[in-house]
Amino acid sequence: MTSFALQELKLIDPSMGSGHILVYAFDVFMQLYEAEGQSPRTSSELILENNLFGLDIDQRAFQLAYFALMMKGRQYSRRILSKQLRPNVYVVPNNSDIGEAELQLVQMQFNDQKKAQQDLLTLAEGFKNGAELGSLIKFEGLDFENLKSGLNNTNIFFFDQSIKEMILVGELLQQQYEIGITNPPYMGSSGMDKILSGYVKKIYPDSKRDLFGVFIERLEDMIKSTGYYAMITQHAWMFLSSFEKLRIKINQQTIVNMAHLGTRAFEEIGGEVVQTTAFVMTPRKYRNYNGSYLRLVDFENYTLKETKSLEGIANPLVNYLYMTNQDNFLKIPGQPISYWVSEITLHIFNNSKVLGDFAEPRQGMATSNNNLFLREWYEVSQLKIGTIRGYRTNAKWYPYNKGGSFRKWYGNNELIVDWENDGEEIKKLAASLYKNATRTIKNIPYYFREGLTWSALTSGNVSFRYTPEGFLFDSKGPIIFIDHYKDGISYDYLLGLLNSKVTMHFLMIFAPTLDFNQGPMRKLPLILCNSENSSVSKLVKSNKDYSSKDWNNFETAWDFRKHPLV
Repeated sequence: MTSFALQELKLIDPSMGSGHILVYAFDVFMQLYEAEGQSPRTSSELILENNLFGLDIDQRAFQLAYFALMMKGRQYSRRILSKQLRPNVYVVPNNSDIGEAELQLVQMQFNDQKKAQQDLLTLAEGFKNGAELGSLIKFEGLDFENLKSGLNNTNIFFFDQSIKEMILVGELLQQQYEIGITNPPYMGSSGMDKILSGYVKKIYPDSKRDLFGVFIERLEDMIKSTGYYAMITQHAWMFLSSFEKLRIKINQQTIVNMAHLGTRAFEEIGGEVVQTTAFVMTPRKYRNYNGSYLRLVDFENYTLKETKSLEGIANPLVNYLYMTNQDNFLKIPGQPISYWVSEITLHIFNNSKVLGDFAEPRQGMATSNNNLFLREWYEVSQLKIGTIRGYRTNAKWYPYNKGGSFRKWYGNNELIVDWENDGEEIKKLAASLYKNATRTIKNIPYYFREGLTWSALTSGNVSFRYTPEGFLFDSKGPIIFIDHYKDGISYDYLLGLLNSKVTMHFLMIFAPTLDFNQGPMRKLPLILCNSENSSVSKLVKSNKDYSSKDWNNFETAWDFRKHPLV
């Protein structure tokens, strides 16, 4: 076992807020020092001087963290407030005043004056947007021992204090730590301003979708290869295709353990429904390591999750504690952190192709104004509606798939969309709202083709339906297209598979957030069995016929003729 000096063990919280994690860490370090025989007074001072580090962009949060740590120190050392001791917590500087010209006026004397001038300019440039970028700012190759040699000079200039803060915070951002712990901010890319969005796209392209993902990458950068970092984040990074590149990086590290918390992990009563997960990782890849995963997502409230987590830690035989080799995730398309999958499921992934090899799931359009461009079919004169199975070029309205309620095999054919002159008005609105109309009007060559549609957003099981020729489709009513009988697969055979329980089993691996978009669909394993094609297709055709007749028995269907009870 590797030995280390406790005074050399550094812990960083790069988004410390008011310092809750650091205060808890203080108590842990205190126990460690006392176990080594140190007095409480000496231990408290060593902890503040050597072990705890924190950063934040909010001045008030920094002040609270500073105060909380000093009070923890005062608890064990009565004279600590009178000593020249300050916790290693800082607000990230926001430099808007100091540039190259101002740095020429600096009176500080450094051991290497030329190198110091270069490094100071790097710091000044790096902190220009410090209030927005915070701990995401990176520095490399700066000589902080040289920079700190100028901090003890007696000459004082009006911005010496600003330079001192940039040096001290810059050092925290460049040095590496044995431990990193944080509860990072959550912010989707759509909520970022231009500066933050541009920075994360350039520096953290694999995690840019959300700020919590960016902090996963950043904290890993700050930790030594032999160290550990722990976080609590939204669980989206574990499954969504937009975080696939981040998962590939994570699966080159080691997930030590995880508590998959789900919703309501923080409050006993009420409120938050954010899906969260807490985990410990190390940048080093340990071969054949079996991580521990507590699956708490199915327990309803804070109290029950807390009780079950303690039970799971005490008793490794509980049925919601999973032990799995992280390399198993690499066997699943997209490498989701699906720790609960069985050996049989992994075997299927290893011995089958995926749906994307045979078919094309495609996302449709977003009209940008549904009230303007969508109607129920019975609100419009039939003379203005394009035929269901043919593209009437002089029509204004055409059948439209938009998902809808749970219904298998056939149905939910209720809406029409304004596609006059090849969607002239929709395209015009999209072009006025976005630089490129194709951002919302997607996959036009696939319009009016037959396929299989489903509701991309649902609160429960997904359902698939056959859609004939003549339909356009929505971003939330995507369609799967195949060349009929390509590679021995037909729409009927595929529809039978998609409406089986097997499909829902696999979708919960790729999309446990219940966002069943075209990404998870492409990854579904598909094994062709030609001997079964005909029998499956016959059953599916029968189901489609029954479902079609049922749908057309009611007045909301455009093929309605007569109610069956009349």
